[in-house]
Amino acid sequence: MHIKRNWLHLGDAPRRRLALLLLATPSGLMLSQPALASDITVASPVNGTNVSSPVWVRAHNIGCDSLSPSAFGYSIDNSSTLTLGATANDIDVTNQSIAAGSHTIHFKSWTSNGICPVINTTFTVSGTAPPPSPALPPPPSPPSPPGTIPSNATSSGDIDGATSWEYEHDTGTPGASVGSTLYPATTPSFDDAREFYMTYSDYGGERWHLSFGNSPSATHFVYDTYIYFVDPSQVQNVEMDVNQVMANGETVIFGTQCASGSKTWEYTVIRNGRPHWLPSNIPCNPTTWTANTWHHIQVGVHRDSNGVVTHDWVTLDATQSVFNNAAGASAQPLGWALGGLLTNFQLDGRDAGSGSITSYIHEMTVYYW
Repeated sequence: MHIKRNWLHLGDAPRRRLALLLLATPSGLMLSQPALASDITVASPVNGTNVSSPVWVRAHNIGCDSLSPSAFGYSIDNSSTLTLGATANDIDVTNQSIAAGSHTIHFKSWTSNGICPVINTTFTVSGTAPPPSPALPPPPSPPSPPGTIPSNATSSGDIDGATSWEYEHDTGTPGASVGSTLYPATTPSFDDAREFYMTYSDYGGERWHLSFGNSPSATHFVYDTYIYFVDPSQVQNVEMDVNQVMANGETVIFGTQCASGSKTWEYTVIRNGRPHWLPSNIPCNPTTWTANTWHHIQVGVHRDSNGVVTHDWVTLDATQSVFNNAAGASAQPLGWALGGLLTNFQLDGRDAGSGSITSYIHEMTVYYW
């Protein structure tokens, strides 16, 4: 999918579609639209109360929008760490260590449609020992977290060695670029990686892409790859996309990039017939990635029948973070072949002058179901 950078405006004021998105304040408090309902009951800590540490975190969840939950967890204050409940219905953690002071716990539930409205409870920790909690039976095995790839997912297989990779300068970026690719390319640790090399001037970007399958009905995708940069300071953006043509003929863009400008994981939405990049709540800056090191990245997304895409989670070097309200319309009638699946890997240069980027991928795989 050719996402033109001169169309993308990080500063655009989002005109949220009420039926599609949740709004978040900077503090993380969630305001749900009337069409949504979240059935989470918090037993401890109760909002507005004083408690002692360690804190007993206990809540019950029956999903939202008449759909049963698939996962249930919580995060504390501004942390991106998600602690899962014993089941998709219950959280019962008796010894959560929290420092003295005012804190907020964000209870988060997922269904087959994605994340439900978040329920928050704000409380004060005094720091004294709590009374002993009542004995509870051992919990069942924990549910699969949001980042788990189900056993029935279809895999593209390792596409590093595919022979039909194509590449060109992205005319949506300023300046110019010239790219190349080589397989196999011997690198530290792996001798079957694919090299992506480019020279650029004036922030130019180079896009490599591959058609890897056909499925008009898949609604969930995971982009999974290892990436290696010789000099990450040259990289402005690392873009990883999946494009799909739905049964109605419209092409859905699942666009994600680690961007040095906003220093976040950004995602695409379609507005006024054009793709736009929007920043997310998850920090990311490719210029700070360790050079000459393999970085493992997984991005989980899903769509509905209208082509509204939700970015669910991203894992970078074994640390998983959940997107907050990263959703929006993302389909266009482009006239592409029905059911076609395409993946993009794009790099944008960071200098106004000229430079070069040497990168490698290993075990690039797309899962879909």
